Amino acid sequence: MEKRKHKINWFDIVIFVLVLIVAVVGYRFTHKEVAVETRNIQYTFELVDNPEGFHELIHEGDTITDNVKNYYMGQVVSVEAIPYKKQVNDTVNGVIREVEVPGRETVLVTVEAPVSENGGNLKVNGYFLVKTGLEVAIKGNGYAGRGYILQMDR
Repeated sequence: MEKRKHKINWFDIVIFVLVLIVAVVGYRFTHKEVAVETRNIQYTFELVDNPEGFHELIHEGDTITDNVKNYYMGQVVSVEAIPYKKQVNDTVNGVIREVEVPGRETVLVTVEAPVSENGGNLKVNGYFLVKTGLEVAIKGNGYAGRGYILQMDR
């Protein structure tokens, strides 16, 4: 039996070029770079169950970063301390009550950050996602805490 050599002809070249063009056009169509507008927002998060006096460690102008992934979260605009309250079961009356815990405080921190909006998501520097109700772990110079984002002012 004779072995036949496969020769490249013009038809093969045309098919290859067409497939290459379709692949390039498809890639560009599906990987469009969306023009993203950056603007500043302020958002407030609470740091719960901290020792009394913790709010004095946080100062206006401090840079806040995410304690888990080390993402930039913004700059502190204001700090406010309120008493820490805990829910306890009142077995005598059969209700759940909210009681202040002595020696503990909740700290409300307002942060300003440049965000970009993409598909309904607000991200600081393209990485840290800002949504109300999101749990955050923050760190600053000499302090760290956990809590939740309470509100955003667009």
